Amino acid sequence: MIRPRLPDCAPILTLLAVACASAGDPPPAPVGRESSSPAAAERSAETGSERCRLPTSPDTLRAEDGAVLLRWDVPDDPVYSGPLLPADSALLAYRAAVRADGADVPWPVADEPTPRSDAEADLWRDERFNADLARSGEAGKVDRITCLEALLFALQNRRRSQLVHPTEFLASVLRLEREGADSLVVLFGADLEMFPPKSVYGFDVVETLVKRGWRWSYALHNHTTQREGDHIALGTPALSTSDVQLVRSLAADLGLEAARVTNGFWTYRVPAEQFGRLRSR
Repeated sequence: MIRPRLPDCAPILTLLAVACASAGDPPPAPVGRESSSPAAAERSAETGSERCRLPTSPDTLRAEDGAVLLRWDVPDDPVYSGPLLPADSALLAYRAAVRADGADVPWPVADEPTPRSDAEADLWRDERFNADLARSGEAGKVDRITCLEALLFALQNRRRSQLVHPTEFLASVLRLEREGADSLVVLFGADLEMFPPKSVYGFDVVETLVKRGWRWSYALHNHTTQREGDHIALGTPALSTSDVQLVRSLAADLGLEAARVTNGFWTYRVPAEQFGRLRSR
């Protein structure tokens, strides 16, 4: 789920060229630097919970020059879909730095690229269209990051600081319904550079599991930090046009049920039945 790099912009699955699109403020949350306040400073002192954790170490399926594909097999736990954050010092430091710069807003404001051609101008128009649908709730919804999403974001942030050297990861969560508690397979692919190579996407593992009766609940990737002048801007929580092209294909071929994009604070979640509302390459 990674897209080719676009001029002046850098994101994954690509599921959106992070924050290169659009600005604005979805009610009721403030936008821009307004969250840089005593209240925001107080929130920056948040702590994580030991309850938000994966109970086992992952199996390493592939490792090559800094790129990895990891797999966890775990029972489902309601904690994973709840609001707790992991007790991960690097993640908490990332969130504190973003908040200190007043950038912890649901709809990030980043410097927009200057189109170099009519074709680029058309592309950014389509990116804004998708971002506007995400922001308005007409296709999917933006909400606070969950425990499992934060665990995966935190893992890549430990491997490579998202403030110093932003990189993207791609994760898949599959579910098998069982009596008592459902089972989950969590796949995580990433590199130490911006985009992971296709060899760690894990789609071949997904295909094998789907054939065995597992459901592909969602694919998740992150959008990296951008800039608003001298300030941090979070990655835009929305699907890019190339992201849409990819997830439509995965839904048709492998039954992908939903796509998610996170920036470490906010996550965009959109079900497959709404992929058709979004613009594609």
